[in-house]
Amino acid sequence: MTQKYLLPLLSFLGMSISLNAQSISGKVSNEQGKNVSYVEVIVSAEGRKLSAITDDNGLFSINIPKNDAYTINFFLNGSKVYEGTEEINGNVNKNYTIKETDVKEIKEISLTQKKKLVERKVDRLIFNVENSVSATGGTALDALKTTPLVRIQDEMVSIVGKGEVLVMIDDRIQRMSPEDLSSLLKSIPSDNIQSIEVITTPPAKYDAEGDNGLINIRLKKGKANSWNANIGSSYTQKTYAGGALQGAFNYNHNRLSIQLTANTSSQQLRTTSDSRIYYPDELWNTSLKNKSKERNLGLGLGIDYKISDKWTTGVKYLGSFTKNTSSNSPFTTRTNSETQIINSYITSDVDANDKPHMNSINWYNSFKIDSAGTKITTDFDYFNYRKSDYSFFAGNERDQQRNILPGSFFSATNTNMNRIENYSGKADVEMPLEWASLSFGAKYTYTNTNNDLVVFDNKTGSPVLNTDQSNIFNYKEHNEALYVSGSKKLDEKWEAQAGLRMEATQTTGYSHNLNQTNKINYVKLFPTAYITYTPDDKNSFSLNYSRRIRRPNFDYLNPFVVRTSPYYYSEGNPFLQPSVIDNLEFSYIRNQKWVSSVYYSQVSDFSQKLSILDQNTNITRSTPLNYANTYQIGISTYYNFNKWSWWNSFTGFNANYQNVKSKIDAIRSIDGYNAYIYSNNDFTLNSSKTAFFSVNYGLQLPGRYQIFQISTLHILDVSMKFLFLDKKLTLTIAGQDLLNRQRPTITYESNGVKTDFQRYGDTRGFRISLAYKFGNKNLKSEQRKLGNEDERNRVK
Repeated sequence: MTQKYLLPLLSFLGMSISLNAQSISGKVSNEQGKNVSYVEVIVSAEGRKLSAITDDNGLFSINIPKNDAYTINFFLNGSKVYEGTEEINGNVNKNYTIKETDVKEIKEISLTQKKKLVERKVDRLIFNVENSVSATGGTALDALKTTPLVRIQDEMVSIVGKGEVLVMIDDRIQRMSPEDLSSLLKSIPSDNIQSIEVITTPPAKYDAEGDNGLINIRLKKGKANSWNANIGSSYTQKTYAGGALQGAFNYNHNRLSIQLTANTSSQQLRTTSDSRIYYPDELWNTSLKNKSKERNLGLGLGIDYKISDKWTTGVKYLGSFTKNTSSNSPFTTRTNSETQIINSYITSDVDANDKPHMNSINWYNSFKIDSAGTKITTDFDYFNYRKSDYSFFAGNERDQQRNILPGSFFSATNTNMNRIENYSGKADVEMPLEWASLSFGAKYTYTNTNNDLVVFDNKTGSPVLNTDQSNIFNYKEHNEALYVSGSKKLDEKWEAQAGLRMEATQTTGYSHNLNQTNKINYVKLFPTAYITYTPDDKNSFSLNYSRRIRRPNFDYLNPFVVRTSPYYYSEGNPFLQPSVIDNLEFSYIRNQKWVSSVYYSQVSDFSQKLSILDQNTNITRSTPLNYANTYQIGISTYYNFNKWSWWNSFTGFNANYQNVKSKIDAIRSIDGYNAYIYSNNDFTLNSSKTAFFSVNYGLQLPGRYQIFQISTLHILDVSMKFLFLDKKLTLTIAGQDLLNRQRPTITYESNGVKTDFQRYGDTRGFRISLAYKFGNKNLKSEQRKLGNEDERNRVK
């Protein structure tokens, strides 16, 4: 199927390039015959303007769209050194001589203008982490907490008002469970991050995956003609102490660029939760205190080499290795709803550990086709993921005096080995044409997932293999994609962009225990459209539309049944279907400071993992279901206050209305409102810019999100940063969740049974970090590094 569409695309590429057959090229030298580099060559005619820069040999080449008389100008160091005319009729190749007095050799180009803390583009917001105070000395998860429009709760990443999103690192999607994503983000130091992009309406170039947009974390790259390194450590105190060590090295000279990163961290946490199930006859109140420890090791290696002026290649490796252990003792009290007398208790002890390991490697190539800007990039990715899980639980039911009830003992041991391999290849073409800027490409991805669950029943005191629950599950997925996108500036005030992406998916899931095979094949189209109107330099209006898809997590498709007590079990759903999302957004930008948006989204076949309660047996079944179609309309606004150089403030709010139309009996249709207010503030405390202060506050007002009613939530983080030793040594002190109010009560109903729970994730604490940077910025070179941007393959 892919070949059927690739051949027309390649033919179109060849046809488009052939349209630029005529060209002007040549060599620029001085009166002594020495080649002159870095000369800007501009040819123009009838409002058309094309340009190029001479290379190390003084050579340049410019493709011309049609035959005509062109004015040609040469500029060196901003000064015009040549002016003439050329009659272009086919290919023209000439040698040009400029006067020696006009030639000034360029030793080094240095861009010193500092980027804004926040930048706004037509389809995304860019948060420059390297300019943030509060993000310093932490992890990628800490940096996301300070990013405008991003919300972190219980270490789950979402866009304010839009819900959970997918996260990319250097344009490569990290498709994994929220717990594993959190571990990966904790293994990336915030000091290694250049910027975070909040992409609310992704263009057709990106995978259609991601229901509410994408968040792209761009890592730092080495500056041209230099090497630099930094080392650092941090100490974190929550309920228990934790710490981290990190180091990074960047080298960029001549044609070679190298990046190395390594970091390790350890943190112990004490989390608590209280849940209540309001059965008709009994109230079940469960209290849980969990003690866990997480160890992370992150490694990174990137090598780029400029083979020629038109070909750059690079290899990038990313590794994350985590070990988690936890233990808790759930305690359930069963109380008579009428008499308020305790009927019985359920007690148990649980020990668990898991070890997710990830290895990812990418091979990247960039080819410049012509001086007009036509470029082809290719990416080949391999992703390897291993996760071993172990859990043991044992417990009893007890009477009113907490005596063990005979025959109530329950115990089991569960082990699971999850293996994922992913192969991906893609090609992208960027082609600036006279009538529009065109881009198109293709991608193929193959994923193979294997799960091996082994369950031992320990009721008798000796482990006995449970063949009914033990299972082997294999899941294979093929995905082929083609896309085309074009943008054009219609005039000085109007600009438009449109794209179309097609994705075909074939999946096969096989359960060894059930001897059951499930196959799903589908082809879907994902259009995108943007139009922007800019009447003047102070105002801008835009209207955006995109269609997205949310495919089920791989573990959701696994039919395994895992029991943790006689009254609770979880199971996957091999029949789960993808959700399709339509997004429409209208935005107004004033002075690049005040941004307001009105948005609407519709989700078909919305899926989520739900706890389905049976009031007859008091058994809870946790399983993912396509249970509803959802509709949402909202307004979002923020204002960037930076009138004074010593204060930069970013304040906004989001409010929306949601309607959930249920398709299953267990969950009723429901609607409601929610709102979130936030303010991020950075202060420069002295004129030498060596002392900084930051305070970030967020308020979640009580309201409804999907089928859940959520109570008030407060977030308050403060931090200070000091620079010493000619700004090479950085000391950061940060206080997190100072109000200790990140513990909302969440309520919902299942089969008419009300449930509410409150969880606290040990978010209150402080962090002190120290980092030192050093390096050499004076490496002599006439080459400039081209950055490489990789596409993350889709993973669990």
